[in-house]
Amino acid sequence: MLAATVSTPAANLRQNFEKFLEGETTGLACCVSMSDSFTGQGTTRKALCRGEGNAHLSPGVHQNLGYTGLAFAPDCRRTVGILVSRIVDVRQLRVKQFQLLLQAESRAWLEDLHWDYAPSSGLVSSYLEEKRLSGFALVENDVAQAYCLYFREGSKGLIGTLFALQSNSRSSAPVNLLGKAIDTLVDFADVRRIEAQLPHFSLDQVGPYFRSRAFQTYLRQFMSFRLGISAPNRQTPAFQAGRPGQNETSGDFVFQPWERRHDREAARLIYHVYQNHIDAAVNDQYCSIAGTTHLVESIARLRGCGEYLPQASIAAIHCSTGKLAGILGLTAVRPRTAHIPQIAVATGFQGIGLGSAMLRTAFEKLVGAGFSEVSLTVTALNSGAARLYERTGFRTFREFGAFVWNRA
Repeated sequence: MLAATVSTPAANLRQNFEKFLEGETTGLACCVSMSDSFTGQGTTRKALCRGEGNAHLSPGVHQNLGYTGLAFAPDCRRTVGILVSRIVDVRQLRVKQFQLLLQAESRAWLEDLHWDYAPSSGLVSSYLEEKRLSGFALVENDVAQAYCLYFREGSKGLIGTLFALQSNSRSSAPVNLLGKAIDTLVDFADVRRIEAQLPHFSLDQVGPYFRSRAFQTYLRQFMSFRLGISAPNRQTPAFQAGRPGQNETSGDFVFQPWERRHDREAARLIYHVYQNHIDAAVNDQYCSIAGTTHLVESIARLRGCGEYLPQASIAAIHCSTGKLAGILGLTAVRPRTAHIPQIAVATGFQGIGLGSAMLRTAFEKLVGAGFSEVSLTVTALNSGAARLYERTGFRTFREFGAFVWNRA
């Protein structure tokens, strides 16, 4: 199968936060949690699946961004002279105490992940000020040094973000914060599953702790391709380049811009492609039509993974049958950098080069629009997709972990 993942982001994942602020986001991190579905081998099911939100606090904001009714007394962690470190509930802090941390997080997204996090950081700041977010922060001298946010979506809990200033990134602080968030989620009897994707930490940094808490762990890769650099041309005779225009032709297929009229069929295509696919275990949106419908909305309508690029995104139509044969979504995540949060080819059209043809066409459109780079994320166990991207010219520039816990 051809199935490709960002997520949360990708898309977002990657990591992963916009999805929960649906309707108000402009590019948080869901990139590291989306998925790769065109060459997926469908062998092992990972146990990490992103689920669809199901309740709302106010327009565009999930219920579980708000108070949980819990109050935590500050925990003193260490004292060195007059320097006191403590872990506190984020709702006990003023937003200005997070300013230094949020600025550093935005720089890390930009420098390490090639992603403009500023719009998302602004949303986080607003929700922190309004006490709508749940989580914990490490505070030293009245300044937040690290924080971890968590969410609940029905019976699923999610670690939405984990970030620490460089001076604390390799200390015990991130693990202590994770422990607090995980303990809180586990204490909810109705939480049956917890998921996390943490692009700011390597698998080696936090993987041992997750494994000690009975989480399954998965390696994910951030990959990028420098547009304008020729990749090996492996197109088959059925996929010769068509004439430039609104609709590109490729053999018995026509490539149209992915528009709203394609959304319902795209959701069904994605759902069927991801049956028994490795990334359906990474992202539980792929486990139901409702989930894939939410995913499509998040990408194409709610800016859940950056600013959607409809004219560069592709809906591949099989001319003989009129069926949707493949889709490729594209978003802008910073000036001149695009991202692929979703690519999928229907089961009956896999193995004939359609995925590669869509990628080539997308690259041409991006170059024409002034982009110089395109990124995506892929799960390492999705080896077929990873090999395809490498053949196309993508190179891994960062690795991170995805984690999942299921209540026995």
